[in-house]
Amino acid sequence: MNDHETANHYRMALAGNPNCGKTTLFNALTGSTAYVGNWPGVTVEKKSGKVRYRNDTMEITDLPGIYSLVPYSPEEAIAGRFLKHEKPDLIINIVDASNIERNLYLTTQLMELQIPLVIALNMMDVVEKRGDSIDCALFSRLTGIAVVPISASKGEGLSELLKAADSAAKGPAAYHHIPKPGAGCADPDTALADARYRYIGKISEKTVKKHSASVKSASEKIDSVATNRFLAIPVFFLLIILVFYITFGSVGSFFVHGVDFFITDFFSPRAGAALAALGASPWVRSLIVDGIIAGVGAVLKFLPQILLLFLLLSLLEDSGYMARAAFIMDAPMRHIGLSGRAFVPLLMGFGCTVPAVMGTRILESEKDKRLTILITPFMSCSAKTPVYSLFIGAFFAGSRPLVMFLIYAFGIVIGLLSALLFKNSILKGKPAPFVMELPDYRLPTIKTVWLHVRRRIGDFLQKAGTSVFIATVAVWLLQSFTVRLQMTDDSSNSIIAAVGRAIAPVFTLCGFGTWKPTVALLTGLVAKESVISTMSVLYSGNLTDALRANFTALSACSYLIFVLLYTPCIAALSAVRREMGSLKWTAVTAVYQLLAAWYFSAMFYQCALFIQNLLCK
Repeated sequence: MNDHETANHYRMALAGNPNCGKTTLFNALTGSTAYVGNWPGVTVEKKSGKVRYRNDTMEITDLPGIYSLVPYSPEEAIAGRFLKHEKPDLIINIVDASNIERNLYLTTQLMELQIPLVIALNMMDVVEKRGDSIDCALFSRLTGIAVVPISASKGEGLSELLKAADSAAKGPAAYHHIPKPGAGCADPDTALADARYRYIGKISEKTVKKHSASVKSASEKIDSVATNRFLAIPVFFLLIILVFYITFGSVGSFFVHGVDFFITDFFSPRAGAALAALGASPWVRSLIVDGIIAGVGAVLKFLPQILLLFLLLSLLEDSGYMARAAFIMDAPMRHIGLSGRAFVPLLMGFGCTVPAVMGTRILESEKDKRLTILITPFMSCSAKTPVYSLFIGAFFAGSRPLVMFLIYAFGIVIGLLSALLFKNSILKGKPAPFVMELPDYRLPTIKTVWLHVRRRIGDFLQKAGTSVFIATVAVWLLQSFTVRLQMTDDSSNSIIAAVGRAIAPVFTLCGFGTWKPTVALLTGLVAKESVISTMSVLYSGNLTDALRANFTALSACSYLIFVLLYTPCIAALSAVRREMGSLKWTAVTAVYQLLAAWYFSAMFYQCALFIQNLLCK
């Protein structure tokens, strides 16, 4: 093509089975920051991006991973509607070359749509490592479709793929058709499926050469331990404990203390001195130093732990292990009325409740979807981590990883008990069947891990710069003025103190029935990180020392239980409303979590206090 040739605009769709590397290819082509995972359900809705090839512009749509165009699941319905009704100019069919026979069933259905098609044989590096080979030229001649070998994770073969796609989009859908079953078949659907499989078998027999079927692959050797019926669950918990130990043990704490020193002992005093030198009034200095810097800084100092947590979880996800975790948890989860498929959004809940709730779209059953949404907020989101870290550092510094693990585990236990309650009451029914593939283990790439971590850290920083910032300023203003709108240096006479005192008696049985902890919980409804920023504004001086002066070890535990279990932030509730499609169910979710938080917090504190009194006698 020369520079004077007319530029074209093409609409292209990426279609393929789950875990074939489709979203990885989408990110590699478009530079998108869409999350790349290695477990089913990552792509719930289509995502679009653009890429230029010579003078042409290609608008690429990433469709959900599907096994068939028959709409048995929400993903298949989304993909089928797009392909059949929006009619893209070209379909790029990503095929996992290491599982070619299974992947080609979808290919045969795509061929019947009469839309130009290009096959991207992905994970060819895995095929080569096994000692296998695929004759792409012969494959192309037999099917009449351009077949391009690629490795999306390594960026290999992408220019060749774009060239083939650009060429195919300019022509008609010219390829060899699958033989149709003869007329008069007793079961046409079965006969058609049989014809497709025979066609796939012939293509594979002629083009795929396998080194040795008797030699176990590295993935199979790892799975002999990772998915062993006796070892699988212990291995899973050992890995999670290791993640907590690294994140909240000496490694994570070292970086937290470093950031805290920079904000508290270096930046804050210099900011105050600079404002004084500029002649800023005392209230302006107080707002900026005691309000904004202290409040937002109290949240930001936990950024290293958040980064470590997402980095380690991303390594597990992108290696292929989390797909095994969903498989492992299928049998236990059926006892609470859910399938292993629900493990995906529940796991996402440890990052953020909002995408986790949206991730329930992958569940076929409405009952499963509602039950999963109801218990997802009990999977402690990362926004609560700074609260836990602060209290644990103040009262249980010698046992950080263990206490953090117990907090997360307690949330999971309450979620499971809640699922049992709902399963036997308002959400009766059997869980939907669960079928999934286990992708090969692979070494996570730096780019993939970085995209995942960057997105999560970006969300955290965005909250710190918006919700937490606004909440911090609001708390400072409300604790600086009385109900008569007169400025005061005594926060106990402020507007926010009056609000807190009105609500605080509710928490007397929980052990923290004073106004400051109560106000912090209220701001936590905006963003859970605001609990820390609010406390930093309300308690003068060193926050850790202030907590030790206002809480006991028992009341601190009770407070953490309440933070763990109570109603999620407004953004999460909005997502619940959207996915439930019902204000009633949203209200049930919010009220149930609030009541559960109060009940277990009060129960823990009263029982622990009773035992403590017995031991002291």
